[in-house]
Amino acid sequence: MTEEITRTHATGVAGRLVDLLVQVYGEAPPLTITAWDGSRVEPESGEVGVEAHIESRRTVRRLMWSPGQEGIAKAFIAGELTVEGDLETAVRLMRDYVEHASAKRTLEPADRREVLRLTVQLGAVGPAPRGPSEPVDAVTGYLDVPGEIRAELPPELADAILGDSAEAGDARAEVVYTAPEPLSASLARWESEDLVVDAVRDVVAEERDHLRAVGERLVEHWDAVVEAVGAQHARMWKVSLVLVRDNLERRTIRAYEITGTPSAG
Repeated sequence: MTEEITRTHATGVAGRLVDLLVQVYGEAPPLTITAWDGSRVEPESGEVGVEAHIESRRTVRRLMWSPGQEGIAKAFIAGELTVEGDLETAVRLMRDYVEHASAKRTLEPADRREVLRLTVQLGAVGPAPRGPSEPVDAVTGYLDVPGEIRAELPPELADAILGDSAEAGDARAEVVYTAPEPLSASLARWESEDLVVDAVRDVVAEERDHLRAVGERLVEHWDAVVEAVGAQHARMWKVSLVLVRDNLERRTIRAYEITGTPSAG
């Protein structure tokens, strides 16, 4: 038996878009949706002060073809999805909504026909959009954003965002994530470089705080970063920092600090 679907009475593109989301996921999204025609739908319950701006039909097409973390990240990087309010809260809400709601809903043939009808109304029928051409790690929440910032920005700007890069004698410290490379592979890499591991410490909480601070300083220096690497690349760093923090919070990845010294032999 098909479950009862409650539709919004809102008009405009945003109303039709929320109807489509309800049809697909069985419930309305928990944040405000604003569409490219200026229409807006607020949630009956959910986060206040967080809005997702759907900038074009292309955004809808991308999210229909690639729901969840990857589609959200690609749409944000491409500038097709913008957020008003806290980006981390918005990403968490959208990811929870898509992943949890879709896991408990099965579309019947009649539902699929209605989804197609609403998609046609929105003008979003078509192949999956291409791009943006960013590394896979950028949309899966594993990207080493501080490492990229250090490598790609002028030293003074990188230092302003990351802090001083001074080394401490012969000692070496490195923070690694357990995905996509397992901790054992990181330890083996250290051994292959003739480094003696002195300690391995779980630093999930510290890393989340560190990445939040990096993200805040990235925004503070936004214009200079955009001038150096371009707007799309800067957005990639911004959303990747959020995704890494979110994955650390969900425990889908872990963060460890490895400390050691060069082998005496």
